[in-house]
Amino acid sequence: MKKLIAALIPMAFALSACVTDTTGTAATGTTTGLGNGLAMTAIKIGVQAKCASEINNNTYWKTGSKLLTETQATELQTEVCSCVADKATSSVSAADLVVAAMDKSSQATLATRVVSSTLNACVVETLKN
Repeated sequence: MKKLIAALIPMAFALSACVTDTTGTAATGTTTGLGNGLAMTAIKIGVQAKCASEINNNTYWKTGSKLLTETQATELQTEVCSCVADKATSSVSAADLVVAAMDKSSQATLATRVVSSTLNACVVETLKN
């Protein structure tokens, strides 16, 4: 999964370079917005993967999920990790995206930071609903 993430982030930036202005002038906010959107999508994918890994390695999850059916556990995990990925958009800056695109260890660090800062809040939020 880390290889997928490592491939997606640079690919997102490369794809954003493919968007050109047909008038021949320099691209403006549209290209930047597209590049940031693709990069954020790549970050969300990485965050979801890291979230699933963190949950599956958590002792409390291992114990508590035994009380759930496999379908219930999967649905709960998906809901929590989707919440974490959604919160990634508010906690990742453009500078973080650029650094993560250039450095594989920064990608992992960024995903870990986002997951650790939002996982507990998302678990509580999901269980309240």
